[in-house]
Amino acid sequence: MAASLQALACAMLLLAVSPLACTASKTLLQDRCESYAGGDRSSYDYCVWTLRRDNKSATADELGLAVIAARMARATAKATGVKIAWLRANETVPVRRDCLAACAREYAAAVRRLGHAASAALAGKLQHAQTLLAEATGAPTLCDAAFAAARQDTPLTDAYLGLDDQIELAIAILPAPRPSLPART
Repeated sequence: MAASLQALACAMLLLAVSPLACTASKTLLQDRCESYAGGDRSSYDYCVWTLRRDNKSATADELGLAVIAARMARATAKATGVKIAWLRANETVPVRRDCLAACAREYAAAVRRLGHAASAALAGKLQHAQTLLAEATGAPTLCDAAFAAARQDTPLTDAYLGLDDQIELAIAILPAPRPSLPART
């Protein structure tokens, strides 16, 4: 009888602790998304939806969530770069091909910066990660500007939706860099 009561107590303890472990992960994701959204429900839903697409978000810490967002942004930039390469290879109008070349450079730089930002964040170099994320922002706008300067319509309007949003999400979730302590003399 004592053994069965002890087993029952252990089972109840496991039932009580397990939901808390799951809730803690959800709470962190929810807290970071609430902070990101600033009360805007659609921004909150976007944040939760975006981060939950990666299964690792359920157990990620704050830094892990930022890395997930940066990697998703990198994947978006890379996919757009592939589309740009295809469009450029099939473009017959020289001025449009030049615009696509400018876009290709911007997206290649964004892919590099986003990859380096994720690596820097993982290495604890949060200030450097923040800088790289900020530098990667704007590739869609710069690409559009190349087409506008040439008085051409961009063929990429649907290709890069969300890149800057994903980067901004990573910036918002990235933990703030800790100020370095002055050296002792």
